[in-house]
Amino acid sequence: MCSRRIPLLLLLFLLPLTGTAGATYAGDHPLNATYFGDIKGNYTFTLGDSMYRGSVLQGETYNVTYSLDLPPDAKVKFQRLFVYWSWSRIGQKAVYPGFKLIDSRQPETPLPLVARYPDSKGFVSQYDFYSGLDAYDLTPLHPGRNNFSVVCTQAGTPNSSVIIFGIGVLAVYETADGKQMQVWVKEGSDLMYSSYGVSPEMATSEMVFEGELPKGKIDSAELFLIAPSGGYSRDIEIDLNKLMVNRLDEEKTPPLIKTIFSLLFPNYKGKEWSDVFTLDNNTQIGFETKEIKPYLKTENNRVTLRDQGDYFQFTNAILTISYMDEKK
Repeated sequence: MCSRRIPLLLLLFLLPLTGTAGATYAGDHPLNATYFGDIKGNYTFTLGDSMYRGSVLQGETYNVTYSLDLPPDAKVKFQRLFVYWSWSRIGQKAVYPGFKLIDSRQPETPLPLVARYPDSKGFVSQYDFYSGLDAYDLTPLHPGRNNFSVVCTQAGTPNSSVIIFGIGVLAVYETADGKQMQVWVKEGSDLMYSSYGVSPEMATSEMVFEGELPKGKIDSAELFLIAPSGGYSRDIEIDLNKLMVNRLDEEKTPPLIKTIFSLLFPNYKGKEWSDVFTLDNNTQIGFETKEIKPYLKTENNRVTLRDQGDYFQFTNAILTISYMDEKK
């Protein structure tokens, strides 16, 4: 993605299926909570054989094949198909993309669009092209192996082009042998870049995983994040982004309280990581998985993602908390 550092996007206006009306490089588009469940099961996410395409012209197709295995007794509770896209344009003019998606298992009916999440840098200059995430309903997955393909036709304005990073499939399912867990799923598109007058504090996206922790012994708490372009320059520069979990603002904490808490609760300040996201070279999408069990609060756990010069499009967050049911 050679032009990744060039500023993107124009001022955003309201769209159908879009819940936000403003747009900047700041963290002003918090992800939407789309699923919560207390289940015995797990989830799976795959990009199939997606490949980054720097220009998909109007009328061209982008094809992805999937081979997705679910347990023999799996019952799917929630599923989504995600199209990760950027730089939708005609020449130097920004336009919103149009996609038509066909699932090989039900070729007579295009997949229905559930939500579009666009974002923009918030001021007019060169290369003001839209980026976003489109979420679709998917033909129901079934227990066992699901082999299928998706054909995405670029059906937008004539002479338009768009970047497609990849197309992902998410499924949350129950199964008799699964782990007891709470599952939160969030989706959206928050384009963040600490540049052009946007400070790192402004280029910050915060989310709260609402609810109380389960009653029982917690085995693990895994946070999974997805961000197109995330981690692109991590090998060249350092401290380009930051992930914080239940991070305490120490400047607002009296010194005596800090001393007492540090003795009684070693992790009371939460946790902070720098330079998160591992870039998938096939798709130019960044992924991050963190075990955050030691830093959990009893309710409403807060996760903060900050850009410090990385430039990325934050699109998905999944938190799973696995535990032993105390009733057993």
